[in-house]
Parts: sequence; structure tokens; C-alpha cells
Amino acid sequence: MFLSIGEVLIDFITESFSLKNANVFHKFFGGSPANIAINVSNQGIDSYLLSAVGEDPFGEFIIDFLKEYKVKTDYIHISPKINTDVVFVNKSKDTPEFKAYRNASLNLDIPKNIDLNKFKIIHISSWAVSETTQYEKILNLIKIAKKRNIIIGFDPNYRKVLWHNKYTILEVLQAIGPYIDIIKPSLDDAEHIFGKDSLENYYTYFKEYNFNNIIFTLGKDGVFIKNNEINKRISTYASEVNDVTGAGDAVWSGIYIGLLNGLDIIKSTKLGLAFAAEKLKYIGAIAPIEYWKILKNKYEI
Repeated sequence: MFLSIGEVLIDFITESFSLKNANVFHKFFGGSPANIAINVSNQGIDSYLLSAVGEDPFGEFIIDFLKEYKVKTDYIHISPKINTDVVFVNKSKDTPEFKAYRNASLNLDIPKNIDLNKFKIIHISSWAVSETTQYEKILNLIKIAKKRNIIIGFDPNYRKVLWHNKYTILEVLQAIGPYIDIIKPSLDDAEHIFGKDSLENYYTYFKEYNFNNIIFTLGKDGVFIKNNEINKRISTYASEVNDVTGAGDAVWSGIYIGLLNGLDIIKSTKLGLAFAAEKLKYIGAIAPIEYWKILKNKYEI
């Protein structure tokens, strides 16, 4: 089984490519950890989301949407005291602009009695650790998970404007690094964390925090995967790009599906790129992605 921890929200995506000048927005289900949970569920894996929503129309929409895709909602905190997160995003073929209005994702309820034994993989968003109390509870959770040989992935999608933790992002990376099996930064993520620098230096910085498999997503240039034994660039499989929203989530999803089905880290990463190639053909974060074995053959993985 699979557990995804972090934000679930409503994306309002522009009809045009400008956020500033947009007059028309279309409502989409969103939130990276939630998108990944759906993608994994669509591949026939029992998938849980640990998140929070308000007791409001957007929260109701989200819960219904998750149930439609058979994502388990046992660990979603629903409260009339919080508002469902909303993010405005511009349609884009590169990294999109966004404006986030956060509340629910700063009020996650991390259950003390969560049964970790049923999970093979846990995914964690940086939004989930961007609030102090949540971070401390999640750090304790991943320490326990590591002892049980659960694979743990961390998405370092850090942005200073979203950070509400008394600990800095570098202090968080130092604390969680030894427990994380996979970290997948984009170059934008790395720049927001460390400042502008080279890809090789970014790798060195992440390695200093004891991360194991470090997978850099490079947009149209594919990915760069590196650990103590591997140093490899893998080209993109994408041939049609209509919207990049959710492409990184699709990469994560393919990696996890590969690992859950016994593929090594390189083949799992290639499967992630295949998932992304399929997703890029559609507008919005959720797209119809074929069964992983079909994609494995289609992209000759």
C-alpha cells in the first residue's frame, strides 16, 4: 500500500498563459501529494492520502473526487474551522506562476495510531513539513517508518513564501536526509533552497544532507539521477506538451509504481518519465495514464 502526505487543494488554472491578465479560470482538483495518490490508485494500488480540507464546498468537491478515484480518505482531516486551500495557476509550457491561499495544509492531523505496517512507500511533500508542529510529528513518523524498511520519498518543492516553520529548510533537510530514500528536486526547487548554482553543486549540497537517490527533473531535458553507484541522464519521452501542471507528480507516480513492482531505480525513473509524457498531453494535473506494463512496453523500458 501507498501513503501520500501533504496538501490537497483546488487549482484555478487560467485559460490564457498570463496569471496577471487572466479573466477566465477553470477549476481543477490539485495538490501534488493528492495527484500522486490518484495516479498510484489508478494503477490498482491501495492508495491513502493524509491531508486536510475545510468543511466547505471545495472540501466536499475534493473528498468526492478522491473517492471517485478510489483513494482512501481515512486520514483526511475535515473541519469547519479551516478553509480548503486554493491556488491560482497560469497555464504554461514551462514552470507556471502561482498564488497560493493556504489554511488547511497548515492544519494536518498526523494520527498517533497510524498503522504504518500496511505501507510499502510513504511520500512526503515539503508543504507538509512547512509548519513546525506538523514537521516534528512527520519527522517522528519517518523515523519509525525507516525502522520498518518502508521506502520514503520527499518532494523538496520549497518556496520561501509558503514556509511557516521555525526551522529553516536547511535544518529540515539535515534532519530528514538520513531517512529519505528518494528526493526529486527540479532545478527551480534547488535554486529556491540553495540559490543559483550548477547542477553538480546542487547534487553535492543534497548529498551532504545524506540523501540517497537524488533525481533532478530537468523539464525538456529529462532527468539526472545520481547516487553512490549511478550517474546517469535520461532523456524525456514527451512528444506533445499541452500543460506541464502535474508533470512532476506523474514522474513521482511512475517511480513509485516501478518500485512497488520490483523495478530498479533507473527503470522506475524511466517509467516516471513515461507517466509524465502521457500526462503532458492533457490540461490539468490528472490525466488518463495507461497501465504501467503497457507504458513499459510502449516506451521500451
